[in-house]
Amino acid sequence: MNITLIVAIVIIVLLIGLFFVSFVMNKKTPIPENCRHLANEEACEACNMYDCAFNKINEVIKEENKK
Repeated sequence: MNITLIVAIVIIVLLIGLFFVSFVMNKKTPIPENCRHLANEEACEACNMYDCAFNKINEVIKEENKK
C-alpha cells in the first residue's frame, strides 16, 4: 500500500472519531441558564424535529416545572 493512502485513511478515521466524541460531549452538556429564555414551546409543537436543541431546552424546562 502507498504511504499516502494509509495517512489519508488514518486522518479520515481520526476526523470521524473526533466528530463522534464532540457529538456525545455536546449531548451531555447541560443547558446554560442564560439560554433558557430562547425556548419557545409553541414553535416546538409545530415542528417535527425531535433532535432539535430547542426541543431539548423545552423538555428540561418542563421537567423542572414538574418538580
